[in-house]
Amino acid sequence: MEISYYLNGEQVDNLYCSIIEERKKVSFSLGYTVMPENWNSKDGNLSNEDIYFFTLIRFKEYLIKKYDKLKKRREVDVLACLKDEVFALTEEYGIEGIARMLFDEANKDTDIPKYDDFIYAFEKFSNLKRNEYRVEVWDYLIHFHTKNDVYEMDTYEGKIRQLKDLIENKSYDEIVILTDENIWKEIYIDGGIAKSLFLSTMLAQWEDYWYRQFEEEGKPTGKANRLKEAKEQSWRAFQVYLECYDSEINVIGLAYSIDSFILYPIAVLAMMNCFDKDCCYSEYCEAEFNDSSWECLVLDNIEEDEGPYFYIRTYEDE
Repeated sequence: MEISYYLNGEQVDNLYCSIIEERKKVSFSLGYTVMPENWNSKDGNLSNEDIYFFTLIRFKEYLIKKYDKLKKRREVDVLACLKDEVFALTEEYGIEGIARMLFDEANKDTDIPKYDDFIYAFEKFSNLKRNEYRVEVWDYLIHFHTKNDVYEMDTYEGKIRQLKDLIENKSYDEIVILTDENIWKEIYIDGGIAKSLFLSTMLAQWEDYWYRQFEEEGKPTGKANRLKEAKEQSWRAFQVYLECYDSEINVIGLAYSIDSFILYPIAVLAMMNCFDKDCCYSEYCEAEFNDSSWECLVLDNIEEDEGPYFYIRTYEDE
């Protein structure tokens, strides 16, 4: 079974999907108009600046899983079933219907509010009608593109889910990019960790980091020598960190200043292994959303003390 996207020049909504199974083939519209400059013909996907770039990637994954599921159920015409489902999703709102389904499907086992609740909260905030803004779905939050601004809307539930994923998966780069060093600093200072416990935990995290690097990159790609040099350099940075540790209260910030790409996320992971993670996630959210840049919204059809609470601010792409 092969899935691909292409542009149908004969249609206004020209983004199409093709599914081929042996000698069978179906093609259908995804309800979206793509300008030529926003299409990556080499990859058969939207350019990464398009708000539905990740939607197409995730939708292909969804179609593969759904195909396998229908096959196991021995459906007579699997391709027709997939085509009918896509038509139902896109009939009213086009490709946004796909994004809506993917968001709710990905978060169905969490407390993250439904896609439609985000829409309702935004329209309550902005007084805009449905055709006056565009929606961009991220993993656990949503961006709203208006004529003049882009807004991001988040929730405690979504932020906690994001933090859990980053910490549990040891997503080093994402910890650097997607989290706030100053908030982790405050969490560390508020709790305090004995030097012997923190440094031994951090050393274990450092060793695990490099073990992962050699397993993931060294063997398959033959980059072992380059990794050995990088590890030696990282160890020298760790020695500087140890020398400065006693004179620095903000040891998370210290790690960031010495090596923001390796020592810093390792320090965060070490801290999270010493503290109660759930408490840290709640403290992080409290610090994040108490920032004056966020405005809190509560839907008018629920009790104020029950939530869910939505937090919105103007998005600034750093």
